[in-house]
Amino acid sequence: MHSQNRTSPTSFSTSPNVQDLQPAQSFRLLMDNDIQYRSFALEYFWGLQEGELDMFSDLNQVHIRADIAQLLWRKDVALVPTLDILTKVNELVNKNFCANVQGPRHLCFEALPVQEYEYKILPITDSGPPLYVLDSNGTHLDQFDFPYDELPPMKLGLYPFFATAHAGAAFLDMQSNRSPVYSRPITGMFGLYCSTIPPEFFSCEDDDDEYYAIEDDVSASASESTVHSGRVQMWIDHADAGHAKDVVPGPIHESVKDRDCTT
Repeated sequence: MHSQNRTSPTSFSTSPNVQDLQPAQSFRLLMDNDIQYRSFALEYFWGLQEGELDMFSDLNQVHIRADIAQLLWRKDVALVPTLDILTKVNELVNKNFCANVQGPRHLCFEALPVQEYEYKILPITDSGPPLYVLDSNGTHLDQFDFPYDELPPMKLGLYPFFATAHAGAAFLDMQSNRSPVYSRPITGMFGLYCSTIPPEFFSCEDDDDEYYAIEDDVSASASESTVHSGRVQMWIDHADAGHAKDVVPGPIHESVKDRDCTT
């Protein structure tokens, strides 16, 4: 049986040969287009104030090899925290969904402090390549076949709220319901991110101002994201890791309309 000790994220690869390992680089996990440029929705449901969320924060980055970045970019896999951490993320998002009924919104950093968290690679699609993990001596690669049940976990500075939002986009993009213990709460949260945000959250004085403020924010975010995405794509292409796919929204597994804020 393979060891379940936590492993450095740069130890993971799709290459069976040490000499063919691809370069490692910081990779922004959750992209603006993953959430349809609705960063303001994340701010609301994460208990932040308008304009506080930094999509380029270190909390949204992982240092990994290009071939693993490709799998995440294409949403063939996702990085998911432990179930107890996922439960805390889900609870806070749902509390903030019900905030108008039950009281003020709750801040994400009070529920989960900024620190390293344990993650595992979760397959989203129904098939995938073998993954390899470099040993501590850097001389041998252990093979783990799909669906990677024995793949060791890793510790990352990645913030769980970013990770679960990316996973939600992946489940919906691939129209996948693999691993219901993860997919159900994660896609449920993603459905909330696509719901209507109370107008009082925005600092604009009227609806027209709110509309244009959101449009301006989307335009700026899209411009930054395009530049960043181009750089990431060049890195992945240079490593012969293939091309990214466009995001195509899929079905939401849990209807927002079914949420009960009175219990």
